[in-house]
Amino acid sequence: MEPWWWGVGACIAAFLWTVYLDVRHHSEQHLASWWVARTRTLGGWTGPLSLLVSTGALACFSVAAWAAVRAAGVTGHHLWALAVVGPAVLAYAPLVMATAPTQASAYRPWRAELSAAGADPHQQRAIAWWAGPPSLLGILAIAIALWSALVP
Repeated sequence: MEPWWWGVGACIAAFLWTVYLDVRHHSEQHLASWWVARTRTLGGWTGPLSLLVSTGALACFSVAAWAAVRAAGVTGHHLWALAVVGPAVLAYAPLVMATAPTQASAYRPWRAELSAAGADPHQQRAIAWWAGPPSLLGILAIAIALWSALVP
């Protein structure tokens, strides 16, 4: 099998993992409840804090993936990066898929989860719109990390 198929397969597996967590364990509902509880009293700071959380998660994932790929390069075999990239993707992908506007309806599913968690319309809008753009970059970061770890 061509090496690039492994990268494509890993991206599909990460997506299926997030679907499994949401369907079986209601990960988006838990994430929305966590987010609303932490931003309920922040008023106008809800959006900037959401941007900080989303950007911080992207930065942590990116640094871990970059370090793993660099360390694997030093060892001489790119697959060693999977020891860090694999678990990092499994932890980060549910956040990205919940908060990124990846569907035709943009933020509607995420805002519905936030509403069910008790967020008012202003709080829903602030969380969704501020946390979404870094999550879109997170999808790209996941794909690049998996590609770097799987394709020589």
